[in-house]
Amino acid sequence: MFFHEGSDSFLEEEVEYKKAKYVIIPVPLDITTTYVNGTKFGPASIIEASRSLENYDYEFDFDVKDLIFTINQLQLPLDAKKAIEAIKQTVSDVVNDGKIPIMIGGEHLGSYASSLAFGDDVSFVIFDAHGDFKKSISGVELTHASTTRLISSSKKTAIVGLRSFSRSDMQDIKSMGIPVVPVKELSKGFSNAMKKIRNKKVYISVDMDVFDPSIAPGVGTPQPGGITYNDFVNALKTIASNFDIVGMDVMETRRTESRATEVLAAKIIIDFVAAREKNNE
Repeated sequence: MFFHEGSDSFLEEEVEYKKAKYVIIPVPLDITTTYVNGTKFGPASIIEASRSLENYDYEFDFDVKDLIFTINQLQLPLDAKKAIEAIKQTVSDVVNDGKIPIMIGGEHLGSYASSLAFGDDVSFVIFDAHGDFKKSISGVELTHASTTRLISSSKKTAIVGLRSFSRSDMQDIKSMGIPVVPVKELSKGFSNAMKKIRNKKVYISVDMDVFDPSIAPGVGTPQPGGITYNDFVNALKTIASNFDIVGMDVMETRRTESRATEVLAAKIIIDFVAAREKNNE
């Protein structure tokens, strides 16, 4: 595999691959973006932003030092199908090595690629402002706006933070029985939605546009009225205490002047590792 150690690593962690428990997979995917492009620069910017943060996680009272390894940024073909296969193979390699993959990107279509590396005993909890249930865009079926439809074709899914969708998309989501937690129902509806997930194993997929643009402006398709950082931390606590989390991705991040989105993306990755470790102590 294309592993490295050194200055381009998340949190500047110098950890041997064989000793690491979590593996950052930078995925600069930016093929089907339909509004603001630039997500291919997201992975490098998140890694850079992580160096402004501490290893100790205050929210979970846990130090993530010596747990995270970062592989080289993937060199992806411009053909979506070939890019999906390359991402799937990399995630599969990490999983087969007994490690927890954390993919950073990159347009949300990468999450579908990651889902192909897991069996149907894994459910996907998808944090996203959008339904991402389009059958196609201009005749193209593999797009960032089709991600949740593609994942749910073979995996049990739940959508959290939803606030932008078409009526036909929502009809399809409801007809498939997919649990949905709109932003306005997050505080009271999240636990109920999680009870509908029967699989013990879950994968968390975060499209950064689930957050309000006031704290995460650097995304491909921002939407007003998003969740807060505390909303996410509370949801993460619920998931970590009730499920075995087998992987995570943080997608749709663009490089911004303020770096606010990238810092937030890096922080929720640290939170994920801390939450998972804390609940497995």
